[in-house]
Amino acid sequence: MLLSVFILGCAKDHKSIDDIPDIVDLTGKITSPEYEDSLLFVNSANFQIQTSKAATFTSSSSLVTISESGLITKIYSGEIVPIDVTWTNGRGSKTRIYALGATDDTYSDPYWISFHITEAKATDPYASYRQGWHTLDTLSQAGTIVNGYAIILRHGDASYGTDYNKNNPNSPANWWLSCDSTLARQLNAQGIQRSTELGTVFKDLDYPIGRVITSEFCRAKRTAELINAGPAIVTDARLNHYNHNLTDISLFTNMINVMKEQPVDNQMTLLVAHHPMNETPIEGYASFPAVSPFPWTGGYIIKESAAKEITFKGSVSWAMFKFFRDKKLNRL
Repeated sequence: MLLSVFILGCAKDHKSIDDIPDIVDLTGKITSPEYEDSLLFVNSANFQIQTSKAATFTSSSSLVTISESGLITKIYSGEIVPIDVTWTNGRGSKTRIYALGATDDTYSDPYWISFHITEAKATDPYASYRQGWHTLDTLSQAGTIVNGYAIILRHGDASYGTDYNKNNPNSPANWWLSCDSTLARQLNAQGIQRSTELGTVFKDLDYPIGRVITSEFCRAKRTAELINAGPAIVTDARLNHYNHNLTDISLFTNMINVMKEQPVDNQMTLLVAHHPMNETPIEGYASFPAVSPFPWTGGYIIKESAAKEITFKGSVSWAMFKFFRDKKLNRL
């Protein structure tokens, strides 16, 4: 009898685990409307992260500047960074989210000062990147028919050397074909690394790339070589940078013309070329923004119908391709 009383007393003194508030109840949620599927699309400077409960914020990345209160004063465009959220009343519990610089006006050097500062900025980078994120999800779904999909990629990071120009009478013969940085601009170390890794990402995502087309410039062809998607690389002079492009039409229009020559089958096309292939003609082009984000080793996705109608399916930076792969394969 004494033993029974003792057991009952213990049961009375200790609460059931069901009576203890779940720690999840003490954590909050990210309530920013720009937050979707673990990714926060930071679409402006001085971006304040919104939450349902009080929290503090930190990040280990040098690509973002964030205050303890969650005010992002700087994040590099097209890059994705981790942010740790510590819930004030959550017994020290943390939530890790990721943030994308969904802008087109904050890049690191040498890209910013030497190149993008003079380029036309994207019309609506937030909308373009969000659409691209949805397209990545569509392409990852089992049973998705990839007919007509193509990735229009800007060559890898390239800051070594300077191009000659077609209007320079002293330009060496065939300089644009050269992989010598004394004759034409070439990939830098990051361009080589990111191009190589992008190839791994494409393979991990099982993209059925059946055609690879590049400009004649070494930096574009070398990007495709490092991606190593499988098919033999075909070069097309219509995709050349303006420094040696002998057509009288825009790079965007040349891209459209090249793509309309490709079959619409169960394979994807990878096209690697140059800025400003992201700028439509003055009269515009249905479904495309006037200017889409087009950072090095990033680009946009298009879809061609059987009737040869081409539609814009959103922009995707190098970091987005990689992050999507890591998320899908549980590598985060």
